[in-house]
Amino acid sequence: MKRILTVALASFALMAGAASAKTYSCSVTPDSSRDFIPHTLLMNIDDNSGKILIYDDLVKKVVGKPVRGKLSAETGKRITVKWTLHQVHDDYGESTARFFFRASYYKDNGKLIMSSIPGGWDNMFGGRGRCTVTSDENWSNVLANTPVQTFNARGKERFFMSGESNDWVFR
Repeated sequence: MKRILTVALASFALMAGAASAKTYSCSVTPDSSRDFIPHTLLMNIDDNSGKILIYDDLVKKVVGKPVRGKLSAETGKRITVKWTLHQVHDDYGESTARFFFRASYYKDNGKLIMSSIPGGWDNMFGGRGRCTVTSDENWSNVLANTPVQTFNARGKERFFMSGESNDWVFR
């Protein structure tokens, strides 16, 4: 009996751990044609470990793999996550050592509000979207089966100065 109880508790713990990882698959629309916001955002938040992974169009282009995020706030109504990309360059040779991102997911309606700020500059970019949430512990499977668009800043101005650019290059 003791062995059966131990096996049952271990199985329950494994199932509870798996259910605590949530994947947020979000489609984002920039607030205007000049926004420096990706169109696809994937977040994996594990409530047990506190580990947060972020993958989006820009992360794919700059880093090539998910980056770590940090829980900024969680209430009954929303979850806010922050992350930073390092050494982002545009095609003019302008760069920033850090690019800060923030995404807030509203639990009651699935809406997302996202912002980005190049470190040391006055520019701020924003976007809005919707997310679907799944309790999928297999993050690799989600990454492999969710199409992430190639980041495209067509028609955007430099994020550090005024002017038009049709081709952005990230190194």
